[in-house]
Amino acid sequence: MTAEAANQREPRRGPAAGPGGAAVVAAVDWGGTWIRVALATADGQLLGQSRTPRPAGLAEQCDLVCAEMARLGASLHLLPAAVGVGIAGIARGGRVESAVNIGIKQPVDLARRLQHGTGLPVLVVNDTQAAAIAEAGQLGPGTHVLLTVGTGVGGAIVKDGRLVAGRGAAGDFGHMIVAVDGPRCRCGARGCLEQLVSGRVLNLAADQLARTGASPWLAARAADRGQVHAGDLDVAAQAGDRPATAALERAASALVAGLRSIAAAIDPDNVVLGGGLLSPGSLLTRLVHQRWPLERPRWSAAELRPALLGAEAGLRGAALLAAAAAD
Repeated sequence: MTAEAANQREPRRGPAAGPGGAAVVAAVDWGGTWIRVALATADGQLLGQSRTPRPAGLAEQCDLVCAEMARLGASLHLLPAAVGVGIAGIARGGRVESAVNIGIKQPVDLARRLQHGTGLPVLVVNDTQAAAIAEAGQLGPGTHVLLTVGTGVGGAIVKDGRLVAGRGAAGDFGHMIVAVDGPRCRCGARGCLEQLVSGRVLNLAADQLARTGASPWLAARAADRGQVHAGDLDVAAQAGDRPATAALERAASALVAGLRSIAAAIDPDNVVLGGGLLSPGSLLTRLVHQRWPLERPRWSAAELRPALLGAEAGLRGAALLAAAAAD
């Protein structure tokens, strides 16, 4: 939190405590599709949470976050001491510099806005950075990378329990270039990893295979349900549909290329794979695990591991960061 934001309004501290007398904080996981808000103990134990579709406008999103905090506080009879936010964008010193999946194209002092609405200290980081803090806590000392594939592609680096953020954007692996002449990305570059493997890209791939009839399985599913998405692509491939399998193989190839770049730049002990499209049972996850031992740099010892905390990782990590901000 900046000194300017701190001077704008005196933060109020929560007099209540959670189980065992632990301090209570608020945590926000601010994604491209959903906004999750929770109250939690300082060690990341979630006490109550909500999940709401993200409104289109930033002002409405901020109002929603503040309202959900107030509602949860009233229902649990708890008043948080600080707020930790993980947002799907690049954050520096409380400012969100860019969040293309949310519609933020110009820098916004999000910490100041939320502090004005809550009267609390606010810490803002990238959503995957927040999740990485929680996931790395399951692995112990070392250098650990989290790579997530959902609506977009996110990433973060944690070394011995501390976030390696650079000036805020370290670990933004979705914008690594993996195909120099690849499709144009909304960040302005061509061939970003996010443009070759992400929920948005695989949704489009499933739709195209259905509309053109290239995949009879997906065409039948679209006729029955009206639309298809990345999840249908996985089901079709696991049912033996070759065009769907080929689309996921291309995505896996791009993802492994990104993993090689991560290994070259960071040389981590572990790469934790998370996000809705890299669930343990998905074909995309299996393809990546099959390819990695064959394509991993010979000098790299990086192991691929599944994310263990699921959808709660971002909230738990944001809570841990909020507790640090409150100290």
